[in-house]
Amino acid sequence: MKLLKTLTCTVAALAFAAPAWAEFPEKPINLVVGFRAGGGSDTAARILATEMESALGQKIIVENRGGAGGAVATEYVRAQDPDGYTIGFAVATTFSFTPLTGSVGYTPDDVSFIATTHGYRTVLAAPPNAPFDDWAGMLETAKERGWINYASIIPLDRAIMQYVGKKEEIAVNIVPTRGGAGARQAVLGGHVDLGFSGSNALPMMEDGALKVVAALNPEGIKEHANIPTLDALGYGVSAVEAAVFFGPADMDADAQAALENALAAAVRSEEFKDFVNNKFRGFETFKTGAETAEGIATDAVAYQELLKVISE
Repeated sequence: MKLLKTLTCTVAALAFAAPAWAEFPEKPINLVVGFRAGGGSDTAARILATEMESALGQKIIVENRGGAGGAVATEYVRAQDPDGYTIGFAVATTFSFTPLTGSVGYTPDDVSFIATTHGYRTVLAAPPNAPFDDWAGMLETAKERGWINYASIIPLDRAIMQYVGKKEEIAVNIVPTRGGAGARQAVLGGHVDLGFSGSNALPMMEDGALKVVAALNPEGIKEHANIPTLDALGYGVSAVEAAVFFGPADMDADAQAALENALAAAVRSEEFKDFVNNKFRGFETFKTGAETAEGIATDAVAYQELLKVISE
């Protein structure tokens, strides 16, 4: 009886002393940004990381692993533990288009989508001294000589211009660049006839530093309605681009939910909204992880058709 009493007391003491399961996160989180430091995407990610720290009560350590339109970061993040302590920041086309090219070893099924935090507006820009002012003029110039030099950033913008070239019977000479800054420098320096750019080309256009002849995002440019979308020009193609937070496949459900909730709160901050609308010149949008996955799957179907036309 004495032994039983001792065992009972010991078990009770251990149960009382055992700590309860701690809620996520218990330690700092690593955020791997798929773009170079100092760019618009990196700035947005860092603002959101700061806001998330307040919601989660833990430090978020930002690391840049730029390259291949977010693919380098994706390859790294997907190989980490799915415990929520290593997450990534890339763009929608990192998952909806790049895997279709066969240039990477992952598919959308190899990651867990946490949230979409804001949208990108993308354009085709020309040097200020280009011999044309609009899309029709660009086509006329290109057809006269049979070719055009084009500064590309990501696989999708390259494919879209190859599609346009095929439709218009123009040879598109692709000039790869190191990110948006590299493409804009190629345009500003007159080294190419046309280049892909994010919405930070808009203030440059407004200052007369370059020309914008078309928008790639389906929403167009609200404050510059005279800039046509490629869809409106009759090509039936567009680049659906947005910022996406993600983690390794089969991420811990509680961690994923906590991160999604933290991002939902972060995008409502005045600092972030001001950055997106007035500095980054993108647009506000928020999608849950499930909504993000659904949108990427839909976009991938459209991009498959695009690639099919190019390969014919």
